Amino acid sequence: MMRHSPTEPIGFPTPLLPFLLSALLLLSALASPAPAVEHRTALVIGNSAYRSGPLKNPVNDAADMAAALKGVGFDVTLHRNAGHQAMEDAIREFGGKLKRNRGVGLFYYAGHGMQIGGVNYLIPVGARVEKETDVKFQAVNADMILAEMENAENGMNIVLLDACRDNPFGRTFRSASRGLAIISAAPTGTFISYSTGANQLARDGKGRNSPYTKALLDNIAKPGLTISDVFMEVRKRVLKETGQTPWELSSLVGHFYFRPGNRDYTEQVVPDSHDYAMSRPPAPVPPSDGPITDSDTGMEFVFVKGGCYRMGDTFGDGDGDEKPVHEVCVNDFYIGKYEVTQGQWQNIMGNNPSYSKNCGDNCPVEQVSWNDAQQFISRLNSQSGKQYRLPTEAEWEYAARSGGKSEKYAGGNDVDTVAWYKDNSGSQTNPVGRKQPNGLGLYDMSGNVWEWCHDWYGSDFYRNSGRDNPGGPSSGSYRVLRGGCWNYDAASSRAAIRGRSHPGVRKSFLGFRLALPPGQ
Repeated sequence: MMRHSPTEPIGFPTPLLPFLLSALLLLSALASPAPAVEHRTALVIGNSAYRSGPLKNPVNDAADMAAALKGVGFDVTLHRNAGHQAMEDAIREFGGKLKRNRGVGLFYYAGHGMQIGGVNYLIPVGARVEKETDVKFQAVNADMILAEMENAENGMNIVLLDACRDNPFGRTFRSASRGLAIISAAPTGTFISYSTGANQLARDGKGRNSPYTKALLDNIAKPGLTISDVFMEVRKRVLKETGQTPWELSSLVGHFYFRPGNRDYTEQVVPDSHDYAMSRPPAPVPPSDGPITDSDTGMEFVFVKGGCYRMGDTFGDGDGDEKPVHEVCVNDFYIGKYEVTQGQWQNIMGNNPSYSKNCGDNCPVEQVSWNDAQQFISRLNSQSGKQYRLPTEAEWEYAARSGGKSEKYAGGNDVDTVAWYKDNSGSQTNPVGRKQPNGLGLYDMSGNVWEWCHDWYGSDFYRNSGRDNPGGPSSGSYRVLRGGCWNYDAASSRAAIRGRSHPGVRKSFLGFRLALPPGQ
C-alpha cells in the first residue's frame, strides 16, 4: 500500500490505462405541461474468462460502460464473466424492471458472439461448445433480449452489441458464419448497434477497451448529441482507427439524447400518436446559482454553497496529519466539474506535457507541477479576464465530500464506483467523467490523478488551523495534493487523505482542477 509519512513527501513511482436503444416517454395529452422524469434502465454484461478463446477487454468494457451510463442517468445492473443461467436470469430481471418502470431500456453486451443458421447467440462464460448443436443449449439466443423488451412495452430500447469477436468454436462448424447476423425484426422504437457490419469480425483492442467501446465511451456523455450523432462519431472514429465499420439499425421515430445540451430533454414520438414526450434524465439537482462554462476552454464549473463541516479523519483510518478532526467553514465558490484535461491544456498552453497522450483529449492533463498549473492559470486569466485559481485544501475536501457530508470517498463509501485507482485503472489515467459523480455533480475527486491545491503543506496544520477559510501555512517546502491517483491504492483515494510534493515536481499522476470565486 503506497502511503506517505507525515514528514516525508509522497514517493511517486515511475509511470508504466448490438442491440440498441429506443426511447419512449409516455405523456397523456391531458398530462401536466411540466416535464416528467423518464426512467432509464440498463443491463450491462461483459464476458472475458472463456476457457476457449479468452478475451482481454470485455470486463473492462462493461465496467466502463456501466459507469458512463450511470453518469447519464441510467439505473445500471452490471454482470461480469456471467454463466448461462446468470445471463438468462439477468435478462428476465431486466425485462421485469422495464415493464415496471417503462421509459428507456438499454442492453450492452461485450464478449464472444456467433451466428448459426442466421440466429445470433451470446456466449456465456463456462459454455461447453464442442459441436454446432451445443450452441442453442449452451449459449443465450440474442432474440431473448428483444422479446423481453417487446413484452415490457416500454416504447424505446437500445441494444449495443460489441460481440462480433472471432468465434473460438467455429472452425469445425459447417453453418457458423463470421460475426453476427443483422436482426430483421425488432419492436418499433428500437435502436440496435453492432460493433461491426454483418458477417464481419471486430477487434478486441490492445488498450483497456475495444475500439468500438472506447469510441462510444468518448462520445456518449457529450451534451447536445442525438443518438444518431453519437454513433456517427463512433463509426467515423472506429473506421479511421481499425477499418471496421460499426453498423446501426433503427426504428426510432424521434430524437433521443444521452446527455441533453441546450434542449434539456429527450424527445421521442409515442407510437400511434403525434405527441412528443419531454423529460429530464435523473441528475444531481444544480444549486440555485447554477453551473457556468468557460467560453475559452469549455471547462464546466459547479457552484458550491459555503458552509461548515468536520475536516479530517472522520472515519478513524487515516494518517496522523489528518488529525485532529476539526470544524472548518468555507465561503461560496465554484470548482471544476472535472480535472483539467489534456485538450484544455493544449488549447491554452499550445502543448501537451502528459505521459499518457494516447489516452486522448478528455483525459486529465498530468506531468504538470504546481508551478506549471500557476502558469496555466495566469494565461487563462489574461485571456478570460476572470480570477481562476487552485482550490484551498479546505475547499477541496468540502467539495469532495459533497458539501461536507460524511463520505469516505468523493461520492460515497464504495471506492470502485467513484475512483480510478491501482486495482481498476488499467495502469493508466482514464477519461474524466466515467465514474459516478458525487452529490454536487463533481467527477474524479477520488482517484485518476492527484490534484494540486493552493496551500503550502504543514503536518501539524490541523492543530493550529483557523475555523474560517483556512489557507494553510504561510510558507513551506511542499504544496498540498489531494484525492489519490491511478497507481495508488484505494486508501489513497479517501476524501480526507493529504498528499504533498515539491511545487516543481512533474509526475504522470499529478494534475489539477480549478476554482473560481462567485460573481465572475
